[in-house]
Order: sequence, then C-alpha cells, then structure tokens
Amino acid sequence: MAAVVTRIREQPTRLRRLLWLLLYTLLAIFLMLLLPQMGSAGGPRYIAGVNYFDAGTKGTPLTWAQGSISYYTDQGDLSPLLVHAAADLFVADAFSDWTSIPAAAVATTLAGQLGEDVNGTNVIANGNGTFTMPSDILPTAVNKPVAIVYDSDGAVTSALLGSGAGNTLYCFTNSVFGGADSLSTNARLYALVIVNGNCAQTSSQLPDLKYRMVRTFGRVLGLDWSQVNLNVITRNPVPTAADYAGFTIMHATDSISCVPISICYTNPDQPKMDDRASLSRLYPVTLQNQSNFPGKQLSKTQFVFIARCTSWMQMASRHNPCRASTSWLAGSILRLVWPRGRMRQRLFLDSCFADMPEIR
Repeated sequence: MAAVVTRIREQPTRLRRLLWLLLYTLLAIFLMLLLPQMGSAGGPRYIAGVNYFDAGTKGTPLTWAQGSISYYTDQGDLSPLLVHAAADLFVADAFSDWTSIPAAAVATTLAGQLGEDVNGTNVIANGNGTFTMPSDILPTAVNKPVAIVYDSDGAVTSALLGSGAGNTLYCFTNSVFGGADSLSTNARLYALVIVNGNCAQTSSQLPDLKYRMVRTFGRVLGLDWSQVNLNVITRNPVPTAADYAGFTIMHATDSISCVPISICYTNPDQPKMDDRASLSRLYPVTLQNQSNFPGKQLSKTQFVFIARCTSWMQMASRHNPCRASTSWLAGSILRLVWPRGRMRQRLFLDSCFADMPEIR
C-alpha cells in the first residue's frame, strides 16, 4: 500500500515538471523568434533579393568573392602626420583587426593607387543634387572594388556630407565614412571609404580615427550593426564586466561623451566575440579554402550553426553567465538544466569558440 501511495504522489510531481518544461520551451521559442528586435546580434548587412540578383542567389548574404578584397588608396597624403605611405600602413593595420580573426576566411591586399589625388577640386557637389568626381571612385569603377580616399583638408567630406562637415569639430561623426556603394547581380560588393584628414592632425586623434575606420571596414566587409549588450550604453541594467567584454565594435552609435573613445571602452578598436562570430559565419574557413588562408582555423571546429538569434537567456536572467552573446549561436546544443529539480536559466554552448575564453 505504501508503494502505491508513493507512486500516486510522484505522478503529479512528474506532470508538473513536464508542464514546466513545456512552458519554458514555449517561452524560449517566443523570445527567440517573436522578439528579435529586443536585441539582435550581428550578421550580414545585405541579403540578395529576387528581382535584381542572379538566379540562385536569393537569400544569399552579399560578400566579397572568395573573401579576397583588393583596395586602392588615394595618391595624396592624409595629413602632415600621416603622409601617403604612413596612411597606407594605418589603413592596413585597421583592416588587419578583421583579417586576423582565426576562423574568418577573409584577406585584404593593397593592390595599388587611385588614378589621382582625390580632393576638393575634383569632387564637387552640383546644384542639382548630383556630384562630379573622378571615375575610379564612382560605383561603376568595378576594376577598383574598394577605393579609399585621403581627404587631407576635409573638402571632400564637406562636398559629400554638406558644407562644413569636414571640419575638425565633426570628427566624432565624420572622421571615416562610406561603405558599399554598388551591389553586383552575383551578390558581390563594391565600396568607397572617405578618411577625413582633419581628424588625423595629432597623435592623440589617431586612436579614435582607427576605431571609426575599423567600424567602417566592418561595414565594407558586409556586416550589419549589432545590438548585443546595449546596456553598456543605456545603463539598464547596470553593465557588468562581462557586458563590457562582449560589447561589439559593430554597435550602431556611441555617446557623444565618449571623446576620446577610450574613456568608454577598453581596446575599442578590437572586434569582440559577436563581431568575430559574425565575420566567421559570413566568411567561413572550410577544407576547400583553408589553403588560401595560411594559419586560419577551420570554422566548423569552432562554430555549429543553430540560428541567428539573441541570447534570450540574457533577457530572462541578469545573472546569465553567457551575457556576452553571439550572433550565430556557437554551440551544438541549446538546453535547459534542472539541478536539484529546479529550473536553471543558463545557456550551454557545447562547442564554443577556441579563441574566445569569454564563453568557455
């Protein structure tokens, strides 16, 4: 009789656990699928549609063919501090923050110079809303897929963004700008980047200039803005050290008080976990292309694609150990754990990034 009573008592308990499992599973699906606007992580900026692009490219992220990017720089100097050769090294260093990601099959090459010194005499804003500019920085210049202009006195910036936009006062927003200016029918990118020389006059300006250049190059590579760990900006909830560690370089905006940028972020120009995951998903290292990228690691050993989603556990619990969430979630299993019979709000990433100790 005692054994029968025990079984009868256990049945409601098991039923309750099953109901709780169903409830939390439904909640997880709801948060992950129906509320992406609450915290979208990084991903591709452009996706091929139906009408313009070649057949078979629908739904394909727009990237650079084989992850290889050839860029061309202005013939002129960027500033007295960064004359032409020094400016080229500065650009290469900014690109390397992305190309050095171990699981991203992407590489950049300085392929040559533009055909002229691009400046205020050959970039002109016409009265009818059009622009006159050299042919090799137009969207049609596909033979020079990435053009980088050294706007030594801010005149090009002012011509393109409006009178006075190239002034030193506006370096916070106008020091580096540009991105994809042409999309090919086979889902490839072409880009133009303007670097304002008024924001490179002193050595103290260079860290902020590099930070904004790395962000712009992220867009050139095809990345979109990320909303991971925005509480670093909003302060709600109060950010932890893990929040700062996972705060992406590809967030959309900065507080105007972040001048210099180092007062707000540590190592501000370095791509963080979500940035690295986003680029590696966009340009995965595979067995087929690994030989083209010496020293790179196979992406499949570091990433197991589940879904492009937010860290919904982060929304559910302020004590989530994986607050630095990823864009395309790394891990082989997304699961809930009941230690000692209780629901524990925790995200397990069983196949984490080898070079990302933040989530191991």
